[in-house]
Amino acid sequence: MLLSVQQKYILEALRALGCARQRQLHVLVREKFRRPDLEISEARMGTMLRQLRCSQESIRMDGELIRLPSAEPDPRRLEAIDVMLELAEGKPQTFTARCQMPELLHFSLEGDKLRPFSVATLSDPLHTNGLTGDCPGRVVWISDSGSPPEGLALPRKHFFAARQPDGSHRFYGS
Repeated sequence: MLLSVQQKYILEALRALGCARQRQLHVLVREKFRRPDLEISEARMGTMLRQLRCSQESIRMDGELIRLPSAEPDPRRLEAIDVMLELAEGKPQTFTARCQMPELLHFSLEGDKLRPFSVATLSDPLHTNGLTGDCPGRVVWISDSGSPPEGLALPRKHFFAARQPDGSHRFYGS
């Protein structure tokens, strides 16, 4: 079966992320291929995913989760993808989930110059040894509770993403 350009991009995104929610993939694909003559609706996205599942044995659909067989869903990584989509307005230049803990995701934003970001978790016991000064770019911290721990002090270029009741995030810096 021949794949569309959008379906090839979906596979590329899944190889970089391992697992994502269908709505997250929809935003990535919709924004990547935004043109006046092409609308990627939710129905169209669902059709592309069903075709991929039938043609590619390497794609699993578990409810709202789309994943590669080797990728186990991680709620922290799924939240990191949400943070990336919010900061990049759905159009990250690059992204990958191939990183060491406490990092969950690396991505960069479009613009005049490369703006790298990392999303990391405060919920990992090793976070204090992790990303204090040697990480290029900005670091956005998240926690399992969604709120910052008491007395959190962040270095320059580090931010905390507090989860809001609607699923979006509010960003706090030092």
